[in-house]
Amino acid sequence: MRPKQLNFPLNPYYGTGSTIRRVSLRALPDRVDGHLLDNFHEMRCSITHDGAIVTAVAGQSIRIPTTACPGAVGQLQSLVGLSISTPRRDFYAGGIARHHCTHLLDLAVMAIGHAQRPSTEILYEAEVPDEVELPVPITIWRNGRPVCRWLVRQGAILEPLELRGRPLGVGFAGWASRAFDQDQLEAATILARTWLIAVGRRYLPSQAEGRPARDNPQMLDRCYAYSRGVVDAAAMTGEKEVQL
Repeated sequence: MRPKQLNFPLNPYYGTGSTIRRVSLRALPDRVDGHLLDNFHEMRCSITHDGAIVTAVAGQSIRIPTTACPGAVGQLQSLVGLSISTPRRDFYAGGIARHHCTHLLDLAVMAIGHAQRPSTEILYEAEVPDEVELPVPITIWRNGRPVCRWLVRQGAILEPLELRGRPLGVGFAGWASRAFDQDQLEAATILARTWLIAVGRRYLPSQAEGRPARDNPQMLDRCYAYSRGVVDAAAMTGEKEVQL
C-alpha cells in the first residue's frame, strides 16, 4: 500500500513528468544477474545456482533513500539453499518482505525465476506518468515490446475493461497471479511496483538529507530500513531524483 503522506517538501514540478523503472535480467548457465534502476533507486543482485538450488546471493545498494538500506543486502542470504523452482508467492509468504529491502528482494526473486531458463537477456522498462486529476496510462515494455498498458486512477485499473476495478496496491498479487501467465505476471508486477514508488515524485526527498527516517511514520514496518530496531538509527540520504 502506498503511504498517504510523506514528510518531505512538496515537488512544485509534480504533474510534468513520469516515474521510470528499468529492470534487466541476464541469465547464464549457473548465474543470473539483475539490475534495477528508477528515479529513486539503483541496485544489483546476482544469484548463483547448481541447477537445483540457490548456492549464493550477492547484492549491491547503489542509490538508496536511507542510511539503513545497505544493511538489507545481508537479508538476501536467507535465499541460499532454496529451490530455484520455488513458487514466486512463497518468497513473500507471512510478510517476509518486510524484513528485506522490497526492491532488492523483488530483483532477487526475479533472478531466481530465470535460473531455469536458457541463457538470455531481458530488459523491462515501465513508465507511470504523474497523476494529478485525470486518469493516466501506465505501460511496461519487454525488450522494446509493450506487455501491459493500463489506464489507472487512484490505484485502480479503469482499462482494459476486463481488469476494471483491479487494485495496484493491496490485493494485487492475488488477482494478478490468476490473470496472467508467468511472463506477463513478471511484467505486471514490475509495473505495479513502479506505480507504488511513483508517489515519491510528489516530494523533494533531496531536501531532507540527514533527517531521521522515523520522521516518516507511515513507512514504519514496511521494509528492512523502517523495521523496529533499525529505523531509529537511520537517516535520510537526500539522494536527488534521477530523470530517466
